[in-house]
Amino acid sequence: MSQDKKSFFDFTSPFELERKIEIFQQSHKEQFFVPKKDKLKMKTLVLQRNYLIKFNQKRNLLKYFNLTNALLEFVTHPKMGLGISLTKNGGNFIFYGDVELWFTYIKKWCIQANFSKEYSIIKMIGKGSFAKVFKIQRISDRKEFAVKVFDKSILKCQDRPALLKEIELLRLMNHKNVVTILETYENDQYIYLVQELYQGGELHQELKKSKTFSERGAFIIIQQVVEALIYVHYQGIIHRDIKPENIILKEDGIIDQVVLADFGLADYYRKDCKYMFTRCGTPGYVAPELLQDKIYDHKVDVYSCGVLLYYLLMGKGPFDSNNYDQTVKANFNGQVDLTQIYFTNECLDLLRGMLDPNPQNRFTFDQVKQSSFFKKHLFNNKQRNSQSSLGSVNIQCDSQNQSPQYSPYQEQKYSLEQKKRIVQYSSPQQSPFKLDSPNLSPLTDPLQKIPNLQRVPIQI
Repeated sequence: MSQDKKSFFDFTSPFELERKIEIFQQSHKEQFFVPKKDKLKMKTLVLQRNYLIKFNQKRNLLKYFNLTNALLEFVTHPKMGLGISLTKNGGNFIFYGDVELWFTYIKKWCIQANFSKEYSIIKMIGKGSFAKVFKIQRISDRKEFAVKVFDKSILKCQDRPALLKEIELLRLMNHKNVVTILETYENDQYIYLVQELYQGGELHQELKKSKTFSERGAFIIIQQVVEALIYVHYQGIIHRDIKPENIILKEDGIIDQVVLADFGLADYYRKDCKYMFTRCGTPGYVAPELLQDKIYDHKVDVYSCGVLLYYLLMGKGPFDSNNYDQTVKANFNGQVDLTQIYFTNECLDLLRGMLDPNPQNRFTFDQVKQSSFFKKHLFNNKQRNSQSSLGSVNIQCDSQNQSPQYSPYQEQKYSLEQKKRIVQYSSPQQSPFKLDSPNLSPLTDPLQKIPNLQRVPIQI
């Protein structure tokens, strides 16, 4: 990144903070040499997620640094050897010592400028309107990853807040069933988001082949999505775009290893409901209160997860239509007819609880986990130690209570020999549609535009 080019990540948050931050016992804590007036002083540093805290024991003072989007570099000292340099908004902090491990902790929150020195590009595996996705290999150990590359020259001013928000939220994620960012790089032309490489493809693509899942197969997937969303909600975030296209299989044909992806429409939960995008999501999957311009909370994700469960079992969504306006109007009402669906009573009870159009009566995720459907399949899964594949799950009958009128596609066998699909990543500015636009909404009263509000900073 040359000095005459402005960074995409420049914004007004200060490097050094005035406010105090509670220090946790489990935070990384170590002593390093810090330069001060041409001398090196031993200081105790604490790393707490995106915050670096420096102790001054003599004065009993603490300094707090916000590492988010700081430029991260290795530096060397003639006597002390390797060190870390952090630069942000005109401020700079350097420390020396055994810093390699700390570099791996810090890099998730920062920006680096030497992508081509660390990684080699193997091939392009996905392409969208705003980004391309490449399979890459780390030069140091030849481990493979995926990188999402944004061309800064085609990003518009209004795209910047959405992309910054998505990056901020993804950095918070640290769960086996949720996608995250490992490193971020920037040069004069591109932004690079390095992520884990998942080769199983989208759940949406698997559904095209298998058509439907048995109750057990649907449970294996839904359980992981529920655990992912409980974690996301614990971070104070709502996802707002749960659908098969955003569920990724880590390995081809293995459904007990899925991750929740695409945080382009996610946001920090707000009681006043004034989000960057308020009425948003994918038609046919969103909660009705979101389309009805009502105040909503985390339960919108419960409803979307219920639609996902319905889709897995039936091979189509409850509001599917070839007409966009009809889909949104049916979704707006939120009434799902379960009287003609033949599954176990436990399954139907769970669907009713998750798809209740009244959010006050709708299940919480804790109630979902306590449902008889979850308890039954959790017990059954304990009896099985082998890894579950699409082929073994889809052809298995769930219980003696299963109606013989279940989907005829459930007997279809899945072939693991078919060609692997490539994960198609989308940028936060691509589909799904942002329903804030009155041109996309069939409703009579278009939603007034909500101004972009100051983003909630990452808190410990």
